[in-house]
Amino acid sequence: VEIEQEILTERFARVERVALDDVAERRQRRRVQSQPTRLAAPARRSVRAVALAPLVAVPLFVAPIDVALLGAGPLGPPAAAGAVAVPASVPAPVPVLPWSYPGELAFYQPPDPLPAAPPGTLIRLQHLAPDVALPPHSVGWRILYHSTTLAGVDVAVSGVVVAPAGPAPPGGFPVVTYAHATTGLADQCAPSRFTDLLIPSLGALLGAGDVVVATDYEGLGPPGPHPFGVGLSEGHDVLDAARAVRGVPGLRTANNVVALGYSQGGQAVLFAGQLTPAYAPELHLAGVAAEAPAVELGPLLAYTTTTPAFNSLFVSIAVAWSATYPGLPLTALLSPTAAARAGVAATQCEFGIQDAYGGLRAGSLLAAGESHDPEFAQLLAANSPGGQPMAAPALVVNGSADVVVPPRFTAAYVARACRSHQDRISAVTFTGAGHGSVTRRAAPMVQGWIAARLAGRPVPAGCRRAVIGARGTPGRAAP
Repeated sequence: VEIEQEILTERFARVERVALDDVAERRQRRRVQSQPTRLAAPARRSVRAVALAPLVAVPLFVAPIDVALLGAGPLGPPAAAGAVAVPASVPAPVPVLPWSYPGELAFYQPPDPLPAAPPGTLIRLQHLAPDVALPPHSVGWRILYHSTTLAGVDVAVSGVVVAPAGPAPPGGFPVVTYAHATTGLADQCAPSRFTDLLIPSLGALLGAGDVVVATDYEGLGPPGPHPFGVGLSEGHDVLDAARAVRGVPGLRTANNVVALGYSQGGQAVLFAGQLTPAYAPELHLAGVAAEAPAVELGPLLAYTTTTPAFNSLFVSIAVAWSATYPGLPLTALLSPTAAARAGVAATQCEFGIQDAYGGLRAGSLLAAGESHDPEFAQLLAANSPGGQPMAAPALVVNGSADVVVPPRFTAAYVARACRSHQDRISAVTFTGAGHGSVTRRAAPMVQGWIAARLAGRPVPAGCRRAVIGARGTPGRAAP
């Protein structure tokens, strides 16, 4: 029970706090939106910074072996030699909408009908609210852009762009396209709606001279179902977000991109790496960094159903996939008792789903015969990364104490991808790190690896594995 409580605290506390804060702040916006002077955003931001300090602190020491092993270089702006010129066909500028509370609500309603446009085309752009917590010396916008559904249909997807406030370097800012962890299925669970954008190391990436774009994923933000855990949809969203940056007026970016994702976002960026050659061949994807990625979905979901603390994950998959895949009814995955509560997924974020389902044991959660459903098994395999070669070198980071995605699943993915496709994967396990803490422990390494990829530094061929000790010192080398 204590272990389950610790898991829930680590996994849900941050999203819950952000969502509750967001409700309170939006109510305040309604009261003051007609006044010329808004709340003192810097004061509230400083309170939030204190509250989140344990979540963003990172160790200052990383052993030299970490950087040498991964082909990483020092942090800082990438060398111009690593940049690739932006294609000549740059979209026409899109007007920047001012922020207002009514305007923010209307922002997420896409045009109906949605005008046809290539994936990655910017639909609209809006300044972020003054109380959104941005690092110093940065500017940010909320974006709505075209992407592609699993069925190949044009769809509007939301997200954010955050950029250094200064002028772009020669050739433009390199781009980090970020994919977030699980927040829920409902429209209001989009991180671009929060005052905390849920982008770890945002300040460090901006300080290194990168523009950061973060997708909300299809169905979070604008109306429509969120295909949670559907790799093709998530990969499209990540790549099209990188394309959409080029439409931000006055922001000069290079066609030099790294995809970074955590948990659900780790799965998303691994799919983005697989999809780039066919879906976005014009993008120069320099690397893919996946932190505690959701991989090996079949064994992983079977594991999660043994612990009620993870019920929200299986329920989210069941609800999302029954809405995404014809012929996969919810009752094929959830018991009648569990299916009767599924409406909560449309109105609550992840912590609300867990509250509704956390008390159900596997016998009360799963439909009879769920584990033997052949269509479900095929879909789990299809949405597990590793089915195609990666278009770029990858860094896969996990923690030895991760109980959400245990290390054995990460190791199985890496071994399969390296054996089947000869992918260039650097896999690093941090001793004692959990699912949430691994992003803090790995932050300096990940930032250095991203800087090296954007600078064009080569990565040795083949797959490499390492274990980093509890204090950031190198542990034993993995075979």
